[in-house]
Amino acid sequence: MNHRCLPLSVIVLGIVTGGCLAMSNAQSDSRTGLGNEPDRIWFGPKAFRQGRELRSDFFPILTNPAAWPKVLSRTNVFKSYIMILPDVPMPGKAGPELSDAQLRTLARFFRNRNIKVAFEVGGLRCSKRVCGKTAGEQYARKELHYLERWLAAGGTIDYLTTDHAITMNMRGVGFPGPGLNPTRACKMTVAELTAELADYFVAVRRAIPGVRLGVIESLGFFQIVGKDGTVYHQTDPKLPLWRFPEFFDGLLNAMKERGLALDHFHIDFGYGGVRHDGRKYRGGGMDFGRILAVEDIVHAHGVKTGIIVNAFHDSHYGRATTNPDPVAASRQAFRNTVEFFRGYRAAGGTSEHILFQTWQPFPDRTGPETEPFTVLYMTRELMRQLPPAEPNGASRVRE
Repeated sequence: MNHRCLPLSVIVLGIVTGGCLAMSNAQSDSRTGLGNEPDRIWFGPKAFRQGRELRSDFFPILTNPAAWPKVLSRTNVFKSYIMILPDVPMPGKAGPELSDAQLRTLARFFRNRNIKVAFEVGGLRCSKRVCGKTAGEQYARKELHYLERWLAAGGTIDYLTTDHAITMNMRGVGFPGPGLNPTRACKMTVAELTAELADYFVAVRRAIPGVRLGVIESLGFFQIVGKDGTVYHQTDPKLPLWRFPEFFDGLLNAMKERGLALDHFHIDFGYGGVRHDGRKYRGGGMDFGRILAVEDIVHAHGVKTGIIVNAFHDSHYGRATTNPDPVAASRQAFRNTVEFFRGYRAAGGTSEHILFQTWQPFPDRTGPETEPFTVLYMTRELMRQLPPAEPNGASRVRE
């Protein structure tokens, strides 16, 4: 899924000093949890030009190790979106975006380098037909049809992470807000949706034994109390009051009732989110208190967290997004992403997973990593903030 639902009722223009930001290697810091665990570093480049039309350089760059040697050597988990997998051609095309042969090449590329694979999935998308006590099972059948194509190509699926399976349906699929869509086709409660998401997880675990299950829900949908007592309100004040601890307890309980455990909760609250909180609660700058509070809540339940590291270009935050200059916008997205990651580390973030994942329109090219300001160039520069790499399976190719 390349859609992101961050319900910011007030979008802040990120103002940072211009120019490239130089970075240096950082030593291991237990306070920030940036070590060398086997599933620490995730790389998930934006796949799509628009809709589910793939970027022209997505497949050729990723299957060329010479295009991204440094990022490749540090990547523990490659993450992509389920919508790279459909076998139905786009209008006007004779075949799917990735052919069976291309999927086999991609699967072999990661398998031979001992890199695990994760897919971001819908988990639950309600409609008139997909609603009620069988919604989870129905949507699992739909998505397993796509996931099984990857498995048939020889790929592994080590992680599945659902994209806003609760809050997107509560708001109304495709409805931008503010508030709830009063005409949404399926008006299930948070508890009902959580139960169906747990049923979805039962179905996919049955089909893919051993897969580790995770969830993304943007923090702006919830009220969250920070370590210092700051009450971080929902960024859309017209939403019903949803408290994060109550939501998370309900999710874990629903999964436990079905004999399942949640592996990870990945935090979707990037540069725009912390700038919003900085302006509202601190008078400016970036405020990571909402993120740090969620890390503590999730870790208290024995579940891993992951920080998604990304940012839009400047004009997005000002909502003047019509045809920005791609070179300037890519540079801006790079600068904002670097600032976010530096701020997160300085604030003492403790997520076990570090996700260099993009869904934003810029940078608008995948690579190579030596060419400013591509996705891979940005990722390489971000990785320089991490502790020096140790030898791992990702650096040894198995023929």
